[in-house]
Amino acid sequence: MAEKEYDVLVVGAGASGLAAAIAAAEGGASVLALDKNHVPGRKLLSTGSGKCNFSNLAVTPVRYHGAAPGFLEKAFAALPPREVHAFFDGLGLLRAEKENGRLFPRSMKAQDVVNSLLNRLEALKVPVAPLTEVTAIKRAKGLFSVEAVTVAPKWDKKAQAGGRKTYTAGRVILAAGGAAYPQIGGGDKGYVLLKSLGHSVSAPCPAIAPLKVRETLVRGLDGVRLDAGLCLRVGEKKVSEACGEILFTAYGVSGPAALDLSRDALSALSRGPVVLEADFFPDYTAARLKALLSSRAALFSGRPFRHFACGLLNEKVVRAAAERCGIGWELPAGPGIEKLAAVLKSFTLEVTGSLGFEDAMVSSGGCSCAEIDPATFGSKLVAGLYVTGELLDIDGDSGGFNLHLAWTSGLLAGRHAAK
Repeated sequence: MAEKEYDVLVVGAGASGLAAAIAAAEGGASVLALDKNHVPGRKLLSTGSGKCNFSNLAVTPVRYHGAAPGFLEKAFAALPPREVHAFFDGLGLLRAEKENGRLFPRSMKAQDVVNSLLNRLEALKVPVAPLTEVTAIKRAKGLFSVEAVTVAPKWDKKAQAGGRKTYTAGRVILAAGGAAYPQIGGGDKGYVLLKSLGHSVSAPCPAIAPLKVRETLVRGLDGVRLDAGLCLRVGEKKVSEACGEILFTAYGVSGPAALDLSRDALSALSRGPVVLEADFFPDYTAARLKALLSSRAALFSGRPFRHFACGLLNEKVVRAAAERCGIGWELPAGPGIEKLAAVLKSFTLEVTGSLGFEDAMVSSGGCSCAEIDPATFGSKLVAGLYVTGELLDIDGDSGGFNLHLAWTSGLLAGRHAAK
């Protein structure tokens, strides 16, 4: 079934796709957005535990990985971060600044971010076709032919799938998203489309993902949150480090600091055993911590170690460290204090992997940035094609950086596609 021709067709109605559709329509183009999910912005609704950490005040190229040096410098010069924030101001979205420059909607509801984008598309009379999955994109005689099939919603067993449609457009913005969170729309279809158009695509890997560790003692720490310094090592070589909140789980470690190291941890596994060192007293030197524990042991001399531990740190963490030192919970405090100080400054865990794409906030890998213009996000190989968001071989730290790149790439692609 042939559909009408559009100036710009956007494949994917996630963060970058919605931004691209708005920018292209504001530039005067006729626009249609297609999305395989039943609602636009499906992944957006789950970000930040439903609160949507949509940007950060500290956006700089150093917070991203994968792209060649200078790519993001040019992109952020073409669209400075403050202009992205002004874009949301123009949508009427009030924002709240949280720790480390993280920006959230003031309502702390991801739905309001999605609705503000959809309201603007409604005002611009831009249609979004849900349950429509693009299967092929071809270019001939200066136009794109985009083939799609109807997706049957999982909850409606009577719904028919497989109905085919063909769209024609002068320009195509490929914003189909990456492999993370397949349960809510992530997948490899965007990569397949890119390859069919001649682009180089590196294999996707989970990034910003909770880490699994070998030690079973973490089961006893499940649910414990605390601030710590983290250091990642392969042998004696330090790979990377971070500081901030960590969350112990029954399988390993999560939380912002651990998530920031996850990309390097997973990459380092190919080079040998990867050890994660947690410093539970990052604001203390080793000598100062040893002195603190020694004076504390004198204060609680002759009393059970559990008295010594009370108020020092989370009890479960102190108990785990004590077990590593052979210190009995009910035995008198004092013996083994020097070893305890060392363990609290370097609590080691061996990383074995991650929970995979199902729990990864974003995926690394994707379209080679060498084939993309950083000022427009237009393809250098296919005239009229634009590539945005997670399909690019760029992934940022946790804290709103990945969504910020989605807005940046989408807005720039939409503006230039409209021309």
